[in-house]
Amino acid sequence: MPMDGFTLSFLALELRVALASGRVERVTQPERDTLLVLLRNGGENHRLLLSANPNQPRAQLTAQSYENPQEPPMFCMLLRKHLQGARVTAVQQPDGDRVLVFTLDCLGELGDPVQKTLVLELMGRYSNLTLVDERGVIIDSIRHVNSDMSRVRVLLPGAAFAMPPAQDKLNPATLTAEALAARLAGAALPLHKALVEHVAGMAGVCAREMCAQIGVPPETPCAQLDARAVGERVALFYKNVESRTAPVLLSDETGLAVDYFPFAYRTFDLSLQKRYPSLSAAMDAFYLGRDLRLRMQQKSAGLQKHIKNNIARLEKKRALMLDTLRESERAEQFRIFGELLTANLHKAEKGATEAVVVNYYDEAQATVHIPLQTTLSPAKNAQAYYKKYRKAKGAEQYAREQLETIHAELALLEGALDDLDKCATTTDLAEIRYLLTDHGFVRPDPTTRKRKKLLEGKPYRFLAPDGTEIEVGKNALQNDRMTLHARGGETWLHAQGIPGSHVIVRTEAEPSPETLLYAAKLAAYFSKGRNHPSLPVDYVKRKHVRKAAGAVAGLVTYTNFQTVLVGLSTEEIVTIGRSAAKA
Repeated sequence: MPMDGFTLSFLALELRVALASGRVERVTQPERDTLLVLLRNGGENHRLLLSANPNQPRAQLTAQSYENPQEPPMFCMLLRKHLQGARVTAVQQPDGDRVLVFTLDCLGELGDPVQKTLVLELMGRYSNLTLVDERGVIIDSIRHVNSDMSRVRVLLPGAAFAMPPAQDKLNPATLTAEALAARLAGAALPLHKALVEHVAGMAGVCAREMCAQIGVPPETPCAQLDARAVGERVALFYKNVESRTAPVLLSDETGLAVDYFPFAYRTFDLSLQKRYPSLSAAMDAFYLGRDLRLRMQQKSAGLQKHIKNNIARLEKKRALMLDTLRESERAEQFRIFGELLTANLHKAEKGATEAVVVNYYDEAQATVHIPLQTTLSPAKNAQAYYKKYRKAKGAEQYAREQLETIHAELALLEGALDDLDKCATTTDLAEIRYLLTDHGFVRPDPTTRKRKKLLEGKPYRFLAPDGTEIEVGKNALQNDRMTLHARGGETWLHAQGIPGSHVIVRTEAEPSPETLLYAAKLAAYFSKGRNHPSLPVDYVKRKHVRKAAGAVAGLVTYTNFQTVLVGLSTEEIVTIGRSAAKA
């Protein structure tokens, strides 16, 4: 869910309690629009995540780990310079809006104490993170906004900082029954829409929940309500709102997290809402894997498009080669026509449109009509048919060679496309790019004179019900390394006949039926046939798996295998997906 001002007010309270007087130990920037600030307070470390991502802007304390770039971005370096060692003195939410303001006591360039603010705006595509000095001047923003981009506000280094334009809405912190009643009395809207219209930070979901909390149907027109009574109920709710804090995570029937709330919402099934110790913990559970998938989709979008374009090109080429093979089926007829003409030159006349001769290749010795070019002699017509025969046979050989190459390249590309969904780190993504570059599908980076040593990504690691370790490759290079370095007695699995991950059960002892089934389900999940109701998965001892010389990464052959049919339920897909996010 997009973080609304109502939920943000609970988070602001949580951050004030955890971070008041906290000291900034370190600042990292794992993504272009996301900061991770490590703070020390009360003998504990806190990791503050501040994200201005347009799709899911948020602030929270997190226990999740994030991959940092090899070189910290300039904005990160600037924040380290200004905020290293600073202490948090206040966390505020101005006017109940989707803005958090962190006030920090820092040291100036001359060692004198100064106060700076870090402002996080959680406003969809307008989200931003800005560092402001003690004079109210912008030091820098994570996303620059010039006058061409916005006529309302400029967010550039050196410009005076101004808060987002104030909306004509009531501040929940100072809301009174009289002020709200005055707004509702003149509203020609249902109550839930009027609350969104007139109360700051009130999103649609929260407005409906507010109606449930005060006992008024949300669709009730304001004209039919006692505005004063409704205003008093809403004001009383806000007065006691902090005491309601009891964060929950809402899941669907399959266990997939779909939302988080600062307390159990009556407008949703209470049995599907799980209690968490803090709102940040509920957010961690909600974003587990979701944030990573979105980031990887964004980073791999260009590569994905490139792969799909190459697949489309190869499929067109394959269709042309198949047409050539169908045409080459007439090659034998051209040879027979040439030989029959050569044997019957005395019967064919120059200028004739056809020659009627006995086909001695036919057991019935039937006559055959051979079309002739009237401008050529019978001998030249025979030579023309021999030439067509040689051309058709050459085209057939070329088409068969091309189809072999096309088949191998399509397998590589379709496997790479499937592997993009398994990327958990930029290293995993770099391995796929490296493989495609190596096979000529992606141009090497012209700015890189010498290829650096490729960092090796790590496979997924799972534990079977009996504790046996199982590894799953995320891409073709990892599949190769994992399989070729496995011990001969370990069990190897792969979805039959489709792109998918190599799976290794890390024991040379015979795996238990439960472990084997779990490994087979992993092989099914990490394959193109994940949703097949009965997918065949092959399993065999690693010693029976071979890689042909010159074969592309991840392509192997195997013998002495057995097959198990696997179908994944919706619950199992969700469970494995969660485990993969943690692996």
